[in-house]
Amino acid sequence: MPNALATSASPYLKQHADNPVAWQPWGESAFAEARRRDVPVLVSIGYSTCHWCHVMAHESFEDAQTAALMNAHFVCIKVDREEHPEVDAIYMDAVQALTGHGGWPLNAFTDADGRPFHALTYLPRPAWRKLLDHLAALWAGDRARIAKAAEQITAHLQDAGVAPGALPADLWSGLEQGLARAWDGAAPGWAYGEAKAPKFPSSQVLPLLLDSGRAPVLRQAELVLEAMQDAGLHERVGGGFHRYSVDRHWRLPHFEKMLYDNAQLIVAYARAGAALGRPDFTRTAVNAGDYLLRDLRVVEDGVFRGYASAEDADDPDGEGSFYAWPPAELAAALGAATGAALAAAWDITPGTRPTSAHGHLEPIVSHIPHPRGTALARLAPDGDVQALRASWEVHLPVLRARRAARPRPGRDDKVLTDQNALALEAFAALGRHCGDERGEARFTAACSELAAVLMARHHADGLIRLPGAAGQPARPAYITDYGALVTGLCAAFDLLGEPALIDAAERVADEAWTRLHADDGGFYTTPAGRTDLVRRGREQTDNAWPSGQNSLALGCVRLAALTGTGRWRALAEGVFSASAAIVAQAPSACATLLRAAVQARRGALIAVVAGAADDPATVALLATCRRATLPGLVIVPLATCRERAWACLDGRRDIDEAQVMLCIGTTCLLPARDPEALTLRLVEAGRRLAERRAERSGVAEAP
Repeated sequence: MPNALATSASPYLKQHADNPVAWQPWGESAFAEARRRDVPVLVSIGYSTCHWCHVMAHESFEDAQTAALMNAHFVCIKVDREEHPEVDAIYMDAVQALTGHGGWPLNAFTDADGRPFHALTYLPRPAWRKLLDHLAALWAGDRARIAKAAEQITAHLQDAGVAPGALPADLWSGLEQGLARAWDGAAPGWAYGEAKAPKFPSSQVLPLLLDSGRAPVLRQAELVLEAMQDAGLHERVGGGFHRYSVDRHWRLPHFEKMLYDNAQLIVAYARAGAALGRPDFTRTAVNAGDYLLRDLRVVEDGVFRGYASAEDADDPDGEGSFYAWPPAELAAALGAATGAALAAAWDITPGTRPTSAHGHLEPIVSHIPHPRGTALARLAPDGDVQALRASWEVHLPVLRARRAARPRPGRDDKVLTDQNALALEAFAALGRHCGDERGEARFTAACSELAAVLMARHHADGLIRLPGAAGQPARPAYITDYGALVTGLCAAFDLLGEPALIDAAERVADEAWTRLHADDGGFYTTPAGRTDLVRRGREQTDNAWPSGQNSLALGCVRLAALTGTGRWRALAEGVFSASAAIVAQAPSACATLLRAAVQARRGALIAVVAGAADDPATVALLATCRRATLPGLVIVPLATCRERAWACLDGRRDIDEAQVMLCIGTTCLLPARDPEALTLRLVEAGRRLAERRAERSGVAEAP
């Protein structure tokens, strides 16, 4: 019979509703039962598209004998990490402290107060049963040992950390040294260990390097973007990227596709395509944006709700089957000659499914498109690799149509505020940099539509992370929701020019301060007063997504530049101070914060565009500004923002003639009245920023 998860709205919890394990959702009632029965608690955390979560579920949680053992000796709680990131963060820190690594499924054993005494990730069924027996015996026979472990681990989790300070002056040097240690020149990317695998997209580092203007790391960023784009990590037919590469060469991906990965990479590819003159990067960004619009769009009862959080790593025909292209199928879809030519360019060869050491069928690696595995320059006519890549585009709709007959991986339809705010920034970048008018219109409309949905999530009683469903209350916002939304609304403003977006961003930032601000200048992940958590967490480093407080700092730097309001600058400076020690230790893990510090030290970079909204001259000037790639450029259309009391508009509200006034900090350039003159001003601004870089040392001082 279904367990207590049957009425849950979470797709992940529903996946476990028919397990013989007596799962309960996170809540006080589960811990109360543990006290009544005098048994420990198993907190098992995962998410709906996690491959190894599925494997452990099939091996252990669906097995009657294993379930009986779990039910007899533990109260078992299932947690969707995306619904409860605050719970996941606590026990992820525990498993990393105990094992040196983390991941999902995350299995933490706690006492009835939620204090962990043991934690680990995946185990095969025999080892899992052995562990259950051992911990049950330990609970019954040596409770003092468990209590001591719980006390020590909880003390570690509650450690307040280090005192605030100032960002070190040599941050850029430290960042470059750290990146150099992890750099893999043979298969461009950053990864530690001799194997240089697994390899993850460095989604926060890439924008920092693209903003830097420093030739060596800018070249590294370009090489990484090219390597990922031309590899199996890139889902070339459908657009977008898989979660990470299992191997060093980006060839074999872990097949889940996450909204947060794709949103961040869209921004990186769109900006790099425009800044570096790489049309292939632009196409990669556009195709990923169209993937979001086509495959992740969530509509309920005819109403657009936002974008789904992920697609599964597995599919009904086996892991990777949906994305595989045997040579014969390419030929059947495109004709023998074209199919063979595409197979050669994509390094696709015949193959059969291998079996892993765990006894599971593995993907056919040679059926995953991987142009990087071929000599593209030799295959390209006249060695023009750009033209060769572009020639593949015409085949993608044909292949997508053929693939539509395959069973598709499952989709997690949770519409999370933080992930959708990242998507908002992605659509803003595409609306500015996709390179054609039809695309700009398509993505601008998507940006406007999503901004309205996200602004409506800020209710009178606070921002929500996830709307309530099935009679359940809405989930309150987490720090990443606040940070990503402030930054996303600012990015949307630069494309749309609607001052209501900035009004909303200020309200969200103000609420974050009220509910989450810490005395040292940083931010907690959740409001005070939670009795179900063993600590009130902090989130100082980026993960697969930007750190919430660091993203909030970046958004507040932009708000300060636009509005001239000192409190937003002070909020960002508080985060810099609170994070100084961790930044000094691991600068590459704080890339979002470093971007904020870069822009704060440089000063505001603002283009005020005067002129009537319907004047073609004004429209042309706005378009030129929005296609610019100067990092952190704030674009303010006077026609829509005239009534706002923003410092950048002082002395300019009465200007009617179409023109752009571009300022760097307290220095303004001559007004530009046509796109050609504006282009020259933007070049001049870039030159001045480069001069400042040459004069200063440390990323905190670089523009």
